[in-house]
Amino acid sequence: MRSIVKLEEVSEVLQDQGYEVKFHEDAIYTVVGGMRSPFVAVLTIKNQQELVITCQVARLGDLKESALPEVQFSLLDLNTQIRPFAFGIVTAADDPEIDKAEDYPIVLIDSMPLVDLSSEELIAAMDSLLVALEASGEAIKLGL
Repeated sequence: MRSIVKLEEVSEVLQDQGYEVKFHEDAIYTVVGGMRSPFVAVLTIKNQQELVITCQVARLGDLKESALPEVQFSLLDLNTQIRPFAFGIVTAADDPEIDKAEDYPIVLIDSMPLVDLSSEELIAAMDSLLVALEASGEAIKLGL
């Protein structure tokens, strides 16, 4: 079993598992969650040391302002149930191209060190992403 250290290797593993992948610059994009409710997962390698999986579940502006505290509390509570993934918000500090708060993506995110990353661990992470996406549905619905 060889370790995964490049995006090309990540792509091969995902394709072997039936995922359709697309390369764009230094990232892989793949659809997860099925045809009924597809989400796009973005896989990147950060500092040649870790694989980062990010999946947007909503934008801050998609949620009713009056429901934000309840949604935020629910997502924070879910963070303990959906490990290794966690909910976060991508702000202008993370992406300078996003200048309005309503455009901030609400994401699920996980990272794994590339040291000895196996295909089995990558597949397990993608399975965990599906579980996290399913768990996020009710919390996001609170704000729609």
